[in-house]
Amino acid sequence: MAPNPLFALLGRSPEMGAGSAADEQILQAALDQFALTGVRRTSTDDIARRAGVNRATLYRRLGAKTEIVSAAFQYEAGRVLTEIDLGTGDLAEHPTEAEIDDYIVRFCILTLTQVRENRLLHQLLEVDRDETLRALTIGAGPVVEMASAFLAERIRLVRERTGGSTDAAEIGSLSAVLARMTQSLLLTPDGPPHVRTADEMTAFAASVLVPLFRGRAPA
Repeated sequence: MAPNPLFALLGRSPEMGAGSAADEQILQAALDQFALTGVRRTSTDDIARRAGVNRATLYRRLGAKTEIVSAAFQYEAGRVLTEIDLGTGDLAEHPTEAEIDDYIVRFCILTLTQVRENRLLHQLLEVDRDETLRALTIGAGPVVEMASAFLAERIRLVRERTGGSTDAAEIGSLSAVLARMTQSLLLTPDGPPHVRTADEMTAFAASVLVPLFRGRAPA
């Protein structure tokens, strides 16, 4: 299994340490087992058996079940963010105004779509709704931190290419707010802002998120 490229992008890995192929294989096995039986009903023996390792190896590499669950959800978040990064594509070195806006809108729509249509998440909500909601709320700190760092890199890139402010503190605060907003849209899809359709997502991204990414006040 190829290493998750997002770990290198963020300059960090989840709790497993170096993000080796062997660890990723175990984490994927854990996610597959969670999708079948739910987090609460999955034992470390189940994960070890599916991954093809013994329990001692599992514990030595990733720790106890609580640590495995946290690392597995971070791994899945990393996979989703990597797909968003690859799907958005590159921003030109000297982009036009239209290219900048298109890049931001494309990035935002792809982010919302990937998060909402995540197959594993829907499976987990079906088999173990309470534990999955717990992981998405009070247990979501490490994933929100990862998403915030990812968003900060995108915002910094846009501002470097457009001559906007690259103040680290301001970008860090904005990316944290946007990560929290994405989490809220996932958990409460029927509340405002209304961004269920492609047209709604495009309008919201263009009127609210483009100015924020660029460092301007929304019109």
